[in-house]
Amino acid sequence: MKRFLIAFLAVIFTLPALSGCFLFDIPQNPILDYDFSEMKLIQLEEPYEGQPIFTVYTTLGEFSAMLFPDDAPNTVENFISRAEEGFYDNKPVFAVKETEYFITGALNDEGTQGVTSDGNLIPNEYSVNLWPFKGAVMAFSGKQGFGDSRFFTLGSVPFEDRIADEMRNAVRRDGSKLIPDELIQAFQENPNIAEASGGYTIFAQVYNGFDVLDKILTLKSDEDSLRPFDEILVEKIELSEYYSKLT
Repeated sequence: MKRFLIAFLAVIFTLPALSGCFLFDIPQNPILDYDFSEMKLIQLEEPYEGQPIFTVYTTLGEFSAMLFPDDAPNTVENFISRAEEGFYDNKPVFAVKETEYFITGALNDEGTQGVTSDGNLIPNEYSVNLWPFKGAVMAFSGKQGFGDSRFFTLGSVPFEDRIADEMRNAVRRDGSKLIPDELIQAFQENPNIAEASGGYTIFAQVYNGFDVLDKILTLKSDEDSLRPFDEILVEKIELSEYYSKLT
């Protein structure tokens, strides 16, 4: 977790110093209050008929993601509003942490300003159904616990045995087991950055175009600013709904 947070600090945004602690050990982590009996790992499913989706057209190709308005309504609403007004057109990917994530959607090229409809940051919207698997699209701002127009798309890091063990040993405030085996198995079977769990609003999930995702995630960037050496732009974001090819 320390490595993940230090990388974000390099982009000069203010994040809490967790001193390498695993997120499930943090008293205020929302995961401690999740009702896992209701959990559905919807990111690992195919989009449903009529689900809102979007396609990101970049100078390296395109990828598509499904939106989760039921789980993150305010964040999705802000994203849709910005996309509809063309806010994301020709915005740079201003930060890339190789294999782990890239960030775009800022008002300025430096990535230090974002936009919302009313000018206020959006409080994080946490959901037991959404987790930091590869391709998760997560809201970001400069303030922990809030998001705006900026978002980062996740790559992955190795899911080490120690992380699985910490999950198995994680307990609620009353001492009962916290993380179900189903979720641990999902992390073992799918690329992820599990240590980001409970830290940010996940509002979308890439389901098509992972080859383009990998092209962006392997871009070399400045060690301090994380600015990619080769410019990459989001040319536009196109909103639509998902429908399978029925015959």
